[in-house]
Amino acid sequence: MPDEILGLFAARSGHFRFESGHHGDLWLEIPPAYIRPRSLRPHAARLARMLDEHRAEAVCGPLVEGALLAQMVAEELDVEFYFAEQFIRAGANDLFPVGYRIPAALRDRIRGKRTAVVDDVINAGSAVRGAVEDLEACGAQLVAIGSLLVLGLHA
Repeated sequence: MPDEILGLFAARSGHFRFESGHHGDLWLEIPPAYIRPRSLRPHAARLARMLDEHRAEAVCGPLVEGALLAQMVAEELDVEFYFAEQFIRAGANDLFPVGYRIPAALRDRIRGKRTAVVDDVINAGSAVRGAVEDLEACGAQLVAIGSLLVLGLHA
């Protein structure tokens, strides 16, 4: 399954600095996977089935591509969809300089809701981390994190 999912993204080798500030030798161009939603939809449906047991009332994804996948998953689960917008943290250092926040118009609506965070690819986890932090600030209840692909070393 990971090779099939990896094939959706345009991979490049080299030396790259990620959004998190970490460095790596694999870069995935995520946008090409969304050109033909039909090819991504079965993977979104599979992810939704995996998340179903957590009884989420909402799915949230970091803009841009993570939110597109999160919307597909929310449709599959027939639950509410939310997104977290990217911003540069004031006084940010080299690691995790980008933050994510739920738009003001949606913050009250997600309060108390059982929420799953979905992203397409998790590497250092900065987008998921940012979305989770702001969901907690909104009073949402995190019940799961889902992704099509997880890269890197994880404990």
